[in-house]
Amino acid sequence: PSTPFLMMADIFDMLTIERCEAIFDLVEDKVTVWKSEPFYESGKNYLLRMCNDLIRRLSKSQNTVFCGRIQLFLSRLFPLSEKSALNLASQFNLDNLTIYAKQEPNDEPPCDGIKCEVMEVDESGQQHSSIPIDYHLYRKFWALQDYFRRPTQCYDKTSWETFSQYASDVMSIFASYKLDDVSSSQKKIPTPLQTYQHPQNFFAKYLTSEKLLNLQLSDGNFRRYVLVQFLIIFQYLRAAIKFKTAVHSLTDEQSEWIRESQEKVIKLLCETPPCGEQFCTSVKHILDREEHWNNWKNDSCPSFIKDKTKDQSKSKTRLKRNRIGDDLLASSGKCLKLGNHELTRLWNLNVDNMDACKAESRVFLPRLDEFFVNAIEQADPEAMVEEQYKDINQQNFQWKAYRLLARSSPHFFVHTNTPGLPITVHLKEIVDKMAKDINPNLTTSEIKSEVAVANDDDEIKETQDDHVDDDMRNDVESSPQLQLTKEQIHSVAKQVGSMWMILGERLGVQPDDLAYFKENSDNIEEVEVAVSMLTVWQVCLVVINTVLKNMWL
Repeated sequence: PSTPFLMMADIFDMLTIERCEAIFDLVEDKVTVWKSEPFYESGKNYLLRMCNDLIRRLSKSQNTVFCGRIQLFLSRLFPLSEKSALNLASQFNLDNLTIYAKQEPNDEPPCDGIKCEVMEVDESGQQHSSIPIDYHLYRKFWALQDYFRRPTQCYDKTSWETFSQYASDVMSIFASYKLDDVSSSQKKIPTPLQTYQHPQNFFAKYLTSEKLLNLQLSDGNFRRYVLVQFLIIFQYLRAAIKFKTAVHSLTDEQSEWIRESQEKVIKLLCETPPCGEQFCTSVKHILDREEHWNNWKNDSCPSFIKDKTKDQSKSKTRLKRNRIGDDLLASSGKCLKLGNHELTRLWNLNVDNMDACKAESRVFLPRLDEFFVNAIEQADPEAMVEEQYKDINQQNFQWKAYRLLARSSPHFFVHTNTPGLPITVHLKEIVDKMAKDINPNLTTSEIKSEVAVANDDDEIKETQDDHVDDDMRNDVESSPQLQLTKEQIHSVAKQVGSMWMILGERLGVQPDDLAYFKENSDNIEEVEVAVSMLTVWQVCLVVINTVLKNMWL
């Protein structure tokens, strides 16, 4: 995969800049191909090296557009989180030096005996700008570029005083001489030469001659570049940047000066033609977006691409399900399929829900003689139990007793003309009646012993059940698990043939499973149906044995 990148690198090294600019169109058009899986990992370093070599050959003043195309191509090729393209440490381009005349030249240059001729110019060339520009302003103006190149100087007290003074003087000059919108004030008829659209030329750096400063200050684009530089450095000085040290902080006075100066710069941008309002709105929007990028950079530039989850469920074709009405018709209203084997089994355990609730396994109420045995013993005068310790005086016992009597005792709902009695007195009367109903000839101690014997019988029965469970567990553990191979299952299925349903009933396969196999056996051979039924039976048998072992361990 690296062969095409090596060829392109050799081609760009051999050809001239004009030919390279034409061939680079192909590289830009195929950016989606370079980002694809076969080429990206093996070719990204070759493309980066090739583009860097091209940029070194280009001139910043003559090939500005081509340099921008290369930078845009690299930004499209690499993701935003690519560490090689990120200035993580917030370093500045200190090599971008602005050279200007720091000493005031003589007004009349010496001729050294040579006759100096004055160049003849037309009348329009003799007109000078009305802006009072002197050399001190020239030096202050171009000295600001060093602060724009390295903004950290402004955190020094001496440098801050110099910067604030120079910036205030430059903004005052811009405010004192405002430009007119020539395009709106004058309407010229375009000549044939003016109708021809020449390509716009972009210059990386302006000339710094003191003789050109008057013309540069009268240029709207030049003013905009300087004012935007002010906005950028103001935002940097107030921004919270991760790599700033504790020394790099502003005082309240400095922050207030930056705020006021920023308002002046925005006002000057709006007044600078052409389309000052629209240009100022665009610049403010870009600076607002820059704050988001600054926060992203403070967070170590996390990736915007979310990782795919490992457990991504693939779309599966759903089988056609029968309606509940169809299942009821097929089973004559006896079996209702709910789409799940266990839910179907639970739902069809009993046809009537009320009968299922009345089953013996769901009776959790105690018997009357068991519940009131202590109360009957305490009611006997021979027991000599104080009233405060009797169960019938406890609110918890009263609440449970009334609920049990309302469901099981005939002495609770009795028609009587006697007025309402307290709960304690009423319960005492009912306990006396129950003691007589249980056995009128037995004493209280005998009743208690009889109840204890009944409880002992229940415990003996539970112990016997435990022994039975132990015997069954030993039988399961001692019996080998039945494991049939696929060949044995196919052999049995061939011998069974159409009798597979009878075999399933004998083996104890669930009726709903047999009905399921029968419904889906229309387009399947009987041998295949028998194989499926035997396989399901074997799996269920292994699961049951495993569950029983876990229960008895």
